[in-house]
Amino acid sequence: MEEARKMAALMPGAGGYFFEGGEVGCLILHGFTGTPQNVRPLADYLARRGYTISVPRIAGHGTSVEDLDATGPEDWLGTAEKALATLRESCRGIVVAGISLGGTYALELARRHRDLLGIVVMAAPILDLPALEQVLRDPNRPKAIPAPWANVGVLTSEMASGGITYLEMPLAALERGLELVRRVRDGLSEVRCPTLLIYGDHDSIVDKANGPYALEHVGTSDKWLLALADSAHEVTLDYDRERIMVEVFDFIRRLTEVPTVATSS
Repeated sequence: MEEARKMAALMPGAGGYFFEGGEVGCLILHGFTGTPQNVRPLADYLARRGYTISVPRIAGHGTSVEDLDATGPEDWLGTAEKALATLRESCRGIVVAGISLGGTYALELARRHRDLLGIVVMAAPILDLPALEQVLRDPNRPKAIPAPWANVGVLTSEMASGGITYLEMPLAALERGLELVRRVRDGLSEVRCPTLLIYGDHDSIVDKANGPYALEHVGTSDKWLLALADSAHEVTLDYDRERIMVEVFDFIRRLTEVPTVATSS
């Protein structure tokens, strides 16, 4: 639903990221109001280990709140689908990772594309978000509200960390995003590829209860939940970010290892 309108200028450092590496590709998706910079540490870590990395800037992000308000799930998933198609041109297998609503996109892509090697779902909303839904039900609601992460310590527990993100949430776009969350929740049983779920225990935006719920309901038997004791919502930038790098690398390596066949002498 992205309208033909003049987009605002790109925020410094908010552009997409692509690294051409080997024949295994990693598509990494940022979340609602965020930018590729929020997942850059993980992307760089995996790039240094030889993977082809794509971190697209999702439609409506990295420019202005008004641009985001003119978009919806078809635009956001359209960005992800285009990046996935580009990776397919050079990669024999692809893992999709996403944080926050980007993790929700990863679940939807896994439902659509059964050939994905696996997905990594970080801090993704799957259950309802009552506080935000209460705001959306207000008939006198404004066009946008301050984002919860405008307050220090909400996005990350580590005060020195922070991503490039809007500090306001456009409510029409948010409402469309929550509709997508409900659709993805209804389709969890159709996710059949290996799934690594990662949630921070101190997340005040997406309750950590989303992790066990996803673990129970995704359709694959190859699934694992990693709970992070020291992290809030933006786990890729928080205290446990280095652990995430190692765990995601190990997950991808397990999915792409070629089994050796013992031969008799």
